[in-house]
Amino acid sequence: FVMRAKAKLSDAGDNVAMLGFGGAAAQGVLEAMFGALPATPYAKLDHELGTLIRLADALGAPRYQWISSTEQACLAWPGLAAKLSPAGTDAWRLAAIHAGVPEISAKTQDQFVPQMINFELLGAVNFKKGCYPGQEIVARSQYLGKLKRRAVLASIEAAEAQAGDEVFSVADPDQPCGMIVNAAPNGSGGVDALVEIKLAALEQGDVRHGSAQGAPLRMLPMPYLLDALTL
Repeated sequence: FVMRAKAKLSDAGDNVAMLGFGGAAAQGVLEAMFGALPATPYAKLDHELGTLIRLADALGAPRYQWISSTEQACLAWPGLAAKLSPAGTDAWRLAAIHAGVPEISAKTQDQFVPQMINFELLGAVNFKKGCYPGQEIVARSQYLGKLKRRAVLASIEAAEAQAGDEVFSVADPDQPCGMIVNAAPNGSGGVDALVEIKLAALEQGDVRHGSAQGAPLRMLPMPYLLDALTL
């Protein structure tokens, strides 16, 4: 939403293009286009071709986002497609999930405090700046008490699993213990997902999709540390 009355928003979709890149081959192609690339996640390079942002790595490879004019992107596309393998939105979403970077959608809006989905671990929350709706709750979660929920990476053998679906602990089957934040097809008939979950349920072990009788969640290693958890 717009915080300042004088701010004006406009749809730039017809004039601005964004392309995502991942993998060592993509890194080489981008070096040929831009020269030196941003060295750390979320560093950026402003160039005559546009803005290049280094994103969080995924699956052992760097990721980048190129923001440019639609005209420039269209000119570059044939050469890029000849050197790299174009992939769809699902592949990009899967990479973001394996980078441990959550994305909020309409189905998960207003469901989480930022720390529940690891935002402060990603540098996505500034505790020195304000004000914003819910700031007191966010600060209280950070400085008082111990967090009881986090987002973790899981593989689910259920192709229908999607953002907003609830997950259940077999040890406490009557109420959900968490919710899928993001999910994308993993190429094996199921999905990989970021799942917001009670840490107590995670420690108990057996977590299922949709109900206590649903498909089991197989926990995968996270790309960054979650407090004292070993995942």
